[in-house]
Formats: sequence, structure tokens, C-alpha cells
Amino acid sequence: MEKKFKALRTISVIFKILAWFIAVMTIVGFFGMLVGGAALSQYGSKYGAPTPGMMGPMWGIFMAFYVLIVGAISFISFLAGAEIILVILAIEENTRVAKTPT
Repeated sequence: MEKKFKALRTISVIFKILAWFIAVMTIVGFFGMLVGGAALSQYGSKYGAPTPGMMGPMWGIFMAFYVLIVGAISFISFLAGAEIILVILAIEENTRVAKTPT
């Protein structure tokens, strides 16, 4: 039986690739923010941070976890979008098979 809706299948694959790209970049960003936040906390007062406590190490840790949470939500959203497309296509295929007389 021929596969219909090739464009939707391609979009689903693109969404999956984007989801995994986002996951990898989220992990890189998380660790980069942990290291960068700690490094910036040393230089905040030296180079004129607007508020003395604003650039502390806890702020870098907070931002790292913020990046992790937003990245995880984005990853789950893109992966769910790809899977929803595949579920809808599977429902269409099963309906078409059930409708065909034997």
C-alpha cells in the first residue's frame, strides 16, 4: 500500500531532528551557563555590575537551570509535535485499511 502525505512525514522527521538539536544545545548551554555564571560572578564587581548582588554565583546557577527547563520544554514540545503527526497518519492509514473491502 502506498504511503500518502509524504510532506507530513518529512515535517515529522524535521521536528524530530530539531528536537534532538535543541536537546544537545540545551545541555551545552546548561554547562556553559554554569561555568560562565561562576566566571562572571568574579568579574561583576570589578567591571561595574549595576547591583552588587546581581551577578553572584547563585544567579549563574539560576540561569543555568532556567536554560535547562526551557530547553526541556522545547525538546518535549517538538518531539510531541512530531509524534502527533505520526499518530494522525497512523489513524488515517488504519481507517483506510478498515474501509477497504476484503
